[in-house]
Amino acid sequence: MKMKARCAPCLLNRVLFESSLVTKDEKKISYVMGNVLKRMAEIYSDKKSSAEIATEIHGYAYELLGSKDPYKDLKEKSNEIALQLIPKAREFIEKSEDKLKAAILCSIAGNSIDFGIAGSASKPEELANKFEEYIKQGLYHDDVDEMKKYLKGSVLYFTDNCGEIVFDKLVCEILKGYDIHLTLVCKKYPILTDATYDDVKKLRFEEVVDEIITTGKFAVGIDFYGISEKLKRKLQEANLIICKGMANYEAFSEANYKPIAYLMRIKCQSIAEAIELPAGINVVKLYK
Repeated sequence: MKMKARCAPCLLNRVLFESSLVTKDEKKISYVMGNVLKRMAEIYSDKKSSAEIATEIHGYAYELLGSKDPYKDLKEKSNEIALQLIPKAREFIEKSEDKLKAAILCSIAGNSIDFGIAGSASKPEELANKFEEYIKQGLYHDDVDEMKKYLKGSVLYFTDNCGEIVFDKLVCEILKGYDIHLTLVCKKYPILTDATYDDVKKLRFEEVVDEIITTGKFAVGIDFYGISEKLKRKLQEANLIICKGMANYEAFSEANYKPIAYLMRIKCQSIAEAIELPAGINVVKLYK
């Protein structure tokens, strides 16, 4: 997805939010924001992808803040609260006729967490309060049945945020009932609230997937120039690519990998316009 004008203030608000997680010193925050504004002016272009610009801006902000993981405490709290919701999610899945669809809906409800972005949960506790509400909304756009036709051979599952990663494990558990080789792809380095290899290992994903690999470079979504040869090959050979969250959509929509299924809650107007669906909905959209 290309950078849009409204993405700039959103990105700056995110930097302001993560700065406040690291320090309460207003002078330090002003210093960070001033320098980030200068960098934004230098690199901003509607010809570049939003993920590419966000990667550079967040990388620079982390450097100025002197922090490798500003969201560390929030990520841990998000996982903790999500784990408390697992019995409720399992009950919902067990009572559903289509267990895969139900598990996916739970994971999309978890995708409501995206700190520092307007229209998303602002603190981990909101997930507990709104989980059932998001589940009841169902899937506004539902390509799950079409997606099932591609569940054979090699399937890649790209994760997004902590918190929702807990529900992704339920999805992977059910996916493994299909005749597939399931590879989970997570972040190597901390960026925003994204789940890293360490987060995935703590949740014991090796119990429900065949393989775990990382995206490699520090990047919002994925930097296709920084991935391993192994991941390049897997992307080219995959029978299906499953992508969670908006950042993965921003990155993958600039590439030509298919078939690809996006699983997310649309939380911003720019994504809504790009994917041609309303904001504030749960979506599973397949591109064949």
